[in-house]
Amino acid sequence: MVQSCSAYRCRNRYDKEKPISFHKFPLTRPDLCKKWEAAVKRKNFKPTKYSSICSEHFTPDCFKRECNNKLLKENAVPTIFCYTEPSEKVNPDCSHLL
Repeated sequence: MVQSCSAYRCRNRYDKEKPISFHKFPLTRPDLCKKWEAAVKRKNFKPTKYSSICSEHFTPDCFKRECNNKLLKENAVPTIFCYTEPSEKVNPDCSHLL
């Protein structure tokens, strides 16, 4: 199964050539997981053990470096999204998410 981003209208998929990382929903931490669910704003969305959000939805300060790896900080919440209604024009600042 190819890893893909669960964020609304994000089409990022795992590609070893791209500098995008994917982060699993924190299912074992219900309070934090609810914040992630609210952030993606997908109606009736319930994450599974396979659901993830790509690094483009986190601000740089959400990450830490450990042993040359880019990891999410313990309480990081995705905050960078591009919510548009289907009838609206896409915000040019978010076109990379389409």
